[in-house]
Amino acid sequence: MTTPRIAVIGTGTIGSQTLWQLSKLDCEATGYELFSPGHSRGAAGGESRLFRHIEIEDLQYQPILERADELWKDLEAATGLKLRDISGALTFSAESAPATRIALQSAVLLGDRVEVMTAAEAKSRFPMYETDPDEIVILDKGAGTIFPEKTIRTAAAAANANGATIHTEARVTDIVQDGDEVAVTADGQTERYDRVIVAAGAWTATLLPDMAPYLATRRVLSTWFLPRTGESLEGMLPYIRTEPNYSYGLPTVDGLAMKLGLGFANHLPVDSPDTARMNVTDEDLQAVRSLVRRFLPHLEDYPMRMTPYFEAYTHNRHEYVAPHPGMPGVLVLAGFSGKGFKTSPVIGEIAAREVLGLEQKIDAKFLLDGQRVRVQDL
Repeated sequence: MTTPRIAVIGTGTIGSQTLWQLSKLDCEATGYELFSPGHSRGAAGGESRLFRHIEIEDLQYQPILERADELWKDLEAATGLKLRDISGALTFSAESAPATRIALQSAVLLGDRVEVMTAAEAKSRFPMYETDPDEIVILDKGAGTIFPEKTIRTAAAAANANGATIHTEARVTDIVQDGDEVAVTADGQTERYDRVIVAAGAWTATLLPDMAPYLATRRVLSTWFLPRTGESLEGMLPYIRTEPNYSYGLPTVDGLAMKLGLGFANHLPVDSPDTARMNVTDEDLQAVRSLVRRFLPHLEDYPMRMTPYFEAYTHNRHEYVAPHPGMPGVLVLAGFSGKGFKTSPVIGEIAAREVLGLEQKIDAKFLLDGQRVRVQDL
C-alpha cells in the first residue's frame, strides 16, 4: 500500500495544527503558505487570543474544548515552549441573553473550575470592569491568553521536524479534482495528491469561488488602549462579553495596554483580502470607543494602536468542516472566526484523521455533519 500524499493549503490558525497532526500519522504531508507561518494578515494576527472552557454558543463544543486543552498541552510538551498563559478569564452575560443559559450549563459541567458571580460581586472583585445590573459574571480559572503567532510558528516547526514540507510564499492558483487525485498548482508548478485540505482562512473564497456563497469575508480590527493617567491594568483578566454588547479583551503581556475587539456586526465586508482597504478611519473606531467609555472607563478612549486583519465567517456562524461541494477529495475547513483559535489543535486532529479515514479520538459528528448555509438560503 502506498503512503497517502496529503496537501494542506494555508498554514495559519487551523492549517498549521492540521499539518502537525498529519505529520504524526502515516502519510506524506505538504503545506502551502501564501506568506510564512505566523504572518499578521490573517485571523491569527494581534499577539493574543482567548482560551476558555466556558461555552456560550452550543454545549456540543464542550468536549471539543476539553480535547483542545489536552492537545495544547501536548504541543507545549513536544516543543518545550509556553504557548498559553492560563491565569483565568471572565465571561459577562446579561441574564436575558440566550448565551447565559448555555454559559450556566457549561459552568455546571465544569464544577469547581469556575465561579459564578452576580454583577455586584464581580464589581467588588474586579472593579476595573463596569457591569450592567442584570449581568452574571463567570470566572473561568482554566482560561487565559494564547500567543497566536508563536503557536503557528511552533506547530509548523513541529510538523517540519516530523518530516512535513512547507512551501512558503507560495500562492496556490488552482485546485482540481482529477479522478481519485487532486491537482494543486502553485506558482506555475502542479503536484498531485490523494487528498487536499484547504484551510486558507479569509482567502478561501478567493481560492475556491464555489465556496463564496457559504462564507462572509470580513476585515476585522484589533485595537489597543492605554490606561488613563494614574490608572493601571493590574488585576485585569482577559474577558468576553456576550450579545448585545459583544466584545473581548486581553491585557498585553507587558501590562502596558488592553487589546479589544468587537463582533461580526462591526466588521467591514470585503470581497478579497488582496484588495481590501487597510487604512483605519475615526469612523471605524466609533463602536469600540463607545464600548470603552461604557464598560472600561479607566482606559483612554482613543487607541494607542490599531491593526486590521482578515477573517471568514459562515452565515450561520457554525464552521464549515466538509468536502468541497464539487470536489470530494478536497476537505474545506473554514468559517472558524469567533471560536477557531482556542479549538484549533482539535480541529487539526479531526481534519487529519478524517482525510486518512481513521477513527476520531472524540465524537466529531456534529462538526462533520453540520448544516451548510449559503447566503441565498438565508
